[in-house]
Order: sequence, then C-alpha cells, then structure tokens
Amino acid sequence: MNYRGSYRKLVSNAISAMLGAIEIYNKPRFAYRDEVVVVLVVNAWELLLKAIVSKSGHSIYYRKRRHEPYKTLTISDACSKALECEIWPLEVDGVAVELNLGLLVLYRNNVVHFYNEGDFGVILYSLLQTSIHNFRDVANIERYSGDLITSK
Repeated sequence: MNYRGSYRKLVSNAISAMLGAIEIYNKPRFAYRDEVVVVLVVNAWELLLKAIVSKSGHSIYYRKRRHEPYKTLTISDACSKALECEIWPLEVDGVAVELNLGLLVLYRNNVVHFYNEGDFGVILYSLLQTSIHNFRDVANIERYSGDLITSK
C-alpha cells in the first residue's frame, strides 16, 4: 500500500471532479443541481489537498489502529496539513480557503445526511465561485513543473 498516495492520480481525480461540478452547474434544468455540485467541489478539494500532502512526502492516512481499516485524512485535516506544506502557493490565502471550504463542507454534510432549505442559491453561488477560483490558483500547472498536474 502506498501510504502517501499517488499524488498524480489524486490530482487527476480532483480535476475531473471539479470539471464535473462545473459541467453540472451549467445545466440549468438539472434537479438537485446545487447539492450535486457542492458534493463534487468538496470532493475535488479533498483530493487536491491530499495530493499536496502526498507530494510533500507526508502520509495521507491516519496512524493505523489495530483491527481497524486504514483511514485517509478528513478534508479539514488534509487542509491543515496542506497549508503547512512548502508547495502551498504563497499568493493563495490559506485561511480564506479553509473558511470557504468549511462553509461548503457544512452545506455538503446537510445535503448528504439531511437536507438544506431552499433560497441558498446566491450565497452558494458566491462560495462556489470563490472555491473554483482558489482551486485554479492552487492547482497551477507551472507551479509544479508539469509533474503534479498532467494534461489529458
């Protein structure tokens, strides 16, 4: 088992999840659209953050406990670790990213485990737009000399 994870595969899946989220958001007649988009955006971020942790040489798993399966880092723990990594881009405010993701995760958790009230569209759109811009800035191709993100 690769305890750090394959950062190239993590980034590839992160980009795929983000592109899927954008594609679904651009379909105005898609029922449950906002909810699906948030799930995909949060998943994309989690994978990207784990890729940064992995690329930095750290494990994306918690310490193994006897008689329990391996567990990967939660998005909040992955974010905390990624912000400490040397490859985190200095021009991207990590605290702002963390707060934005915290709100999206809260919305996602309500969607997955319960439901959200309507009328969140404007707020959700702002959070998603900010998140997508931050994702783009963190997953910058030139920053990693072409080896972290590979184009298809």
